[in-house]
Amino acid sequence: MESSWVARLLGPLEEQPWLDQVGDWVAARLDPLFGSETGARAKDFLNGRWLGHSLHAVSTDLPVGLWAGSLLLDLVGLARSATVVNMFGCAAAVGSAASGLADWSGTQGRERRLGTLHGILNLAGLGFQVMSIGARLRRRRIRGFTLSLTGYSFTVAAGFMGGELVFGRGQMVNHNAFTAGPQSWTAIADATDVSKGQARAFALDGRKVLIFSDGTGIHALENTCTHAGGPLDEGTVAGGIVTCPWHGSRFRLTDGAVCGGPATQPQLRLEARVKAGKIEVRGRQG
Repeated sequence: MESSWVARLLGPLEEQPWLDQVGDWVAARLDPLFGSETGARAKDFLNGRWLGHSLHAVSTDLPVGLWAGSLLLDLVGLARSATVVNMFGCAAAVGSAASGLADWSGTQGRERRLGTLHGILNLAGLGFQVMSIGARLRRRRIRGFTLSLTGYSFTVAAGFMGGELVFGRGQMVNHNAFTAGPQSWTAIADATDVSKGQARAFALDGRKVLIFSDGTGIHALENTCTHAGGPLDEGTVAGGIVTCPWHGSRFRLTDGAVCGGPATQPQLRLEARVKAGKIEVRGRQG
């Protein structure tokens, strides 16, 4: 089967070994920052746990829109206004970069390499915009416009790669978004298979459901982590919270609420009950 033009374009780029070197260098400096208690809270904020989805997806609109507006103002002869708008775009890009780094820290392999290239292009775009501001302040209008247009071109290329990461690779999207059912109560285990404080995964219709007993009742969650699809049953359970073994997202087992990122979406919760000595579950209906 013939590969898509996107794969032919990005494939050779994301396999460059120097991207691993750059990524490892950045990760070595980010990990200690995000590893502290304060850093973990900051990372949760930058991931967008409070927002319910990736903050980076929202924050990128500001610099892209402001820089486009700056170019438009240049074209209609409002050079001073274009400079001010460009400055705001650069300030917004710093915040967008911070949220992007938080999301990037939860990637691996080819997604990490493509994310590294995405970040490098964005950094180049920001650099050209800063140089454009310098030229504008020296009243070199044509040079300022040219630098701004060049920077915007880098930003567009980076945005294309960011779109591939989200829509093509499923980064920072809910991995249980299309999971539904079963429509009727379905037995998946014996009631004695799960003891108090224990979480175990059981097969159901080609997927796995995580069953947790808190001593007073049975709770059921999708076993696939919403962040990147990690198997929660292979993680650790403590205090009624399960930690994903892949990137450390933490979920409350009684209702699937996110207790710690990088996940921003809660785990899909199923109805669960014990009937005739069997654990039965029923999912959302569509």
